[in-house]
Amino acid sequence: MRKIRQDEIGKVSRLFTEIFADYEAYRLFFPDEKKLARGIEAFFRYEIYASQEYTWVDEDLLSAAAVKCPGDKDRDPQTLFLNPFYAIRFLSATGMRAVKLAGEYLRFAENISQKYYVPERDCYIKNIGVALEARGQGRLRRMIDELCGEYPIYLETHDENNVAIYEHLGFKVLEAADFHGYTHYAMYNARD
Repeated sequence: MRKIRQDEIGKVSRLFTEIFADYEAYRLFFPDEKKLARGIEAFFRYEIYASQEYTWVDEDLLSAAAVKCPGDKDRDPQTLFLNPFYAIRFLSATGMRAVKLAGEYLRFAENISQKYYVPERDCYIKNIGVALEARGQGRLRRMIDELCGEYPIYLETHDENNVAIYEHLGFKVLEAADFHGYTHYAMYNARD
């Protein structure tokens, strides 16, 4: 795997959007099906801008991961809004309702992660996924092993299918909490 380049943020945002297209939790933010893909992509572009230094892709751009290891730093995504064209595009894609709800969700998720995630010790899988046509080849396990090494790993998901996949990879559910009718799972792999 290799780190993404600045000029690949849009491409990787679209990849994550395709990977998570059927992820039901995004319908909370974008109940209008016509706005769903565009809104998800805007959220990913924002997230990937902040996590570019620790976002990785395979050479074929069929799998990607934003994995924050001890010592990794986020870039302030708010600087994106200094560009008025970006701000207008972002808000037209997401809408104020989704932005407010996303802020509420970030606070909710952070309150849970503070109980379990230790930045000086753990990797935090912020986003990870494999394109539909590349699944079943062991890519998820390889990405986790390559990017996290022996570090313990914290992650979150809202998809019960993902819970089963992560449990198969050695993760345990630490907490399941409701957020507006969707279950937020905090998971951990001690790697011992």
